Amino acid sequence: MVEKKTLTEEELQIKIKELVPDWKAGENERGVPYIERVKHASTYMEGIDFVTKVAEAAESNNHHPDIHINYKRISVKYWTHSSGGVTLADIQMAQKITPLF
Repeated sequence: MVEKKTLTEEELQIKIKELVPDWKAGENERGVPYIERVKHASTYMEGIDFVTKVAEAAESNNHHPDIHINYKRISVKYWTHSSGGVTLADIQMAQKITPLF
């Protein structure tokens, strides 16, 4: 199991650049950092199929993202709730699901 220690802002930017360059860092309304990637599907059902694949990967790794579906736009956000920020576990899950995009 990957250590779930919150990455500093500098560490996070380095990990994004090196390992998941298509993901972006952000903060939620409470100031909690996350990483996010957005998928634009061709159809609503293509988006739902994508969400199913992400959910299966998340479930098999016991590390679940926040997923927001807005018609054909799907946002996937990762952060570790118990750590209050982004950890290596989030980066690794982003790596695992990146091929789905």
